[in-house]
Amino acid sequence: MPKGSIVSTDDDIGKSVYPDIVVHRRMVPENLLAIEVRKAANHQPPEHDRHKLRAMTDPHLWHAYRAGVLLTLAKSHVAAPEVYIGGVVDEPLSGWLAGRLTHAGLGAGG
Repeated sequence: MPKGSIVSTDDDIGKSVYPDIVVHRRMVPENLLAIEVRKAANHQPPEHDRHKLRAMTDPHLWHAYRAGVLLTLAKSHVAAPEVYIGGVVDEPLSGWLAGRLTHAGLGAGG
């Protein structure tokens, strides 16, 4: 992640920033999916996790995960999931994931 970003630590290339869940192959290396999970009542603004996923899925930065997902957990459902591809929110995939979660009884409409 860029030096001085809101989620970087004291290292200068952001290698110590970790998502909640990752799917990757170590030996290749191939970073497939980064997932951030947060409670709806979280005191930290959601922009913190959004910024992290934008950077982690940016193909021009160090991590370059193929996809990122932000899941916000409410009491009885997942509220407005976001899918990140290439450093930006992918609206069609975000809508598709929201529909799948609703179909499974986990979405806002479920």
